[in-house]
Amino acid sequence: MNHYVVKQTAGKRFLAGFLDTIFVIILALFLYIPARTIVDNNGLIEVFVKITQIQLKSGLYDVEGIDNAVPYIINDVEKFPKALYTFYVDENLETGEIERGYADILVEGHEYNTAEDYYVVILGKGREDSLFTFDAINSEAPWEVPFKEGKQEAVKQFYTDEIEKAHQHLDYHEVVVPLIIKAERLIFYAMAGSYLTSALILIVIIPNFRKDKVTFGKVITGTIVLNRLGYKMSVLQANMRNFAIFIFSFVFFFVPFHLISFAMTLFSKKQLSMYDQLVATLVADKKTTLVFKDVNEETKYRKELAQRLIAVDKRKAESREERLRDKEKLNQID
Repeated sequence: MNHYVVKQTAGKRFLAGFLDTIFVIILALFLYIPARTIVDNNGLIEVFVKITQIQLKSGLYDVEGIDNAVPYIINDVEKFPKALYTFYVDENLETGEIERGYADILVEGHEYNTAEDYYVVILGKGREDSLFTFDAINSEAPWEVPFKEGKQEAVKQFYTDEIEKAHQHLDYHEVVVPLIIKAERLIFYAMAGSYLTSALILIVIIPNFRKDKVTFGKVITGTIVLNRLGYKMSVLQANMRNFAIFIFSFVFFFVPFHLISFAMTLFSKKQLSMYDQLVATLVADKKTTLVFKDVNEETKYRKELAQRLIAVDKRKAESREERLRDKEKLNQID
């Protein structure tokens, strides 16, 4: 056992792990750009195009301008009547052709929703409690249905509620749901890929090019990892430890293995973390620890140290004898 090991403090060990996590996240942010490009070219853009087409066709979304193809949710209450009409009625307002939309069939037995179906089922035409009057509907703007006197606020609330229902229906439509799931899956692949690649580079690969085989967090905190006897780790042992950290703390990041490992360090008599126990290592303070390759190197050092101490003691003894002789000479002269 190395007699010159000074174990690292729990605070610095935690700081080293925290810094490693921060470095992984920062690198992952940069790697996300090429990762996102890869998934874009492997189906994500196509999915977004399809979702955009559905959103615009539904009438519940609009675009800012000709050069801006990113749809946004219509939030202007003044535009709600046209948005709701477009969502339910299967007649293209521009071409006049029938195009089945994303609303359910309003009247059983019909193949598509007509304007009259919309008026009856959604706006309540023919019902006494309807907020609208249907005597003077503008054929060029059939969505602008007049409302009864004094019902302005109630009509605004009606359209707000119906628009919300329409959005819920669209979001869970059988055509939309698979597209959303696919988009989320591809984005997750990009995020997970950049994150895990970053962790693999910083936790496993880069330490292999350092003599002490430690991560940047340990370098900053002055921490070194040794084998259980306090001597230098083998390359295999270092790789096993770093790979264990990669697997448990980054691949299975949703399980708090890092905190569990830190807790084990605090409550273990020998201050051994989960990773130390897995691969038989210990963590020491690099500044105050003398690191040896093996017990033979330590034995050689201790012998040399003992010889130097003997030489120092010999010189001290010779110095004392010389002072005594000088003192005796002075006494004889007196």
